Amino acid sequence: MEPEMKPISGRLVVFLIGQTDMNLETSEVIESRTQKSAPSYLDVIPKQKVIKLEKRTIDGAEVGFLVKAYLPDAVVVEASLEIEDLLGEATMDIKRRLIAECRKILEEFDCNREFDEDYSVYCISGYSGDPEVHLSRYGEKIAAFLKNEKVRLDEEEVNATLASSLKYSKDDITIVDWDGAFLFDSAADFQSNIELFEIANLQLLKSRVLADGLDKRLVKTLRLVKATRGLPFSRSREVRKVLREVVEIRTQSILESEAVEHNIKLIGDWYSARLYSLIAKKFHLDAWSTDIKEKLDTLEDVYTMAAENFSVSFRATIEFIILAGWFVLLLLYVAEFFWLK
Repeated sequence: MEPEMKPISGRLVVFLIGQTDMNLETSEVIESRTQKSAPSYLDVIPKQKVIKLEKRTIDGAEVGFLVKAYLPDAVVVEASLEIEDLLGEATMDIKRRLIAECRKILEEFDCNREFDEDYSVYCISGYSGDPEVHLSRYGEKIAAFLKNEKVRLDEEEVNATLASSLKYSKDDITIVDWDGAFLFDSAADFQSNIELFEIANLQLLKSRVLADGLDKRLVKTLRLVKATRGLPFSRSREVRKVLREVVEIRTQSILESEAVEHNIKLIGDWYSARLYSLIAKKFHLDAWSTDIKEKLDTLEDVYTMAAENFSVSFRATIEFIILAGWFVLLLLYVAEFFWLK
């Protein structure tokens, strides 16, 4: 018979990120502070700006909702709730209700309903000793929470999930997964880690939105090329316009997708850089970047070939018009010659 496990209290933090066309300008900036040693580089990590802070009652519990912005167009809705039994069966239902409430707030900013990213962070503090003890005791439940599963997971799956972790001191550990993370820190130094999870989810969201937009452009490309086979001259300007747009998209994607990662890499082997690298690996951000680059290459190649074809067609059309003009002049000359005769 397995020994009865005592409830672990902790804080559940759920956040949702979306994109909007609304003006998000605000003056109050959130400064992330951490007790972990960090370099003094300025503006290495993007600053979050506060939009509003409010409390809502959900199932009799008062929940704090913090709405933040990553300028110019990203909205983050973060919900936080203290739970007496963080690994209890009710926590998953609470999490779903918090996500649903975050989505309601996100809708107030007219965010794209097709694209958003949600993530859950389970924060545990106030203990003594190495948190590895908790992993050996509650590891199966922790893995199940990270996988959003109520069924018992295989031991290999549990071990693989818990292996995706990072330690900084003797009494802390961060376990990272696709849908959520567990943060053990006896001093409750959580906020800087949560901010890194939000930045990574923002990168994932931007990658998804960009990849979808490129897919739609590829479909448009095929239609445009097929439609212009018979009328190359009339559509050549449109093709050149779209080609310029593809170049602009490539430039923008490089600036947006690589700026954050490049800046965080500046801090080398420091804790924040190592944690972000672990999150990026779990989110497959490199695979998204590769996929976007391939789509951009394909689009650029297709439009370049189309533009070249239109240039050739344009020259051929001009040559044909010149020849036709000379032929008409020749006919007029012949007609005039016989008329005068």
